[in-house]
Amino acid sequence: MTSAAKRYNFVLPEELYQELQALADHRHTTVVDLLRRFVKLGLLVAKAEESPDTGFFIRKGDEEQRLLLL
Repeated sequence: MTSAAKRYNFVLPEELYQELQALADHRHTTVVDLLRRFVKLGLLVAKAEESPDTGFFIRKGDEEQRLLLL
């Protein structure tokens, strides 16, 4: 029986890994789960950015920032 999941190994700089681990600890989850969520979000953004009338914004209180994707 084969699994439908694929494995991909990559190396993270220690500082980046520590940030991920701290966020995972804060959210009571794992680094792997965070990475899966980030990849899903990245795929959503990549698909949406194909449309010229799509914009991404971060809103915090009354402040709003538009994200430009390069």
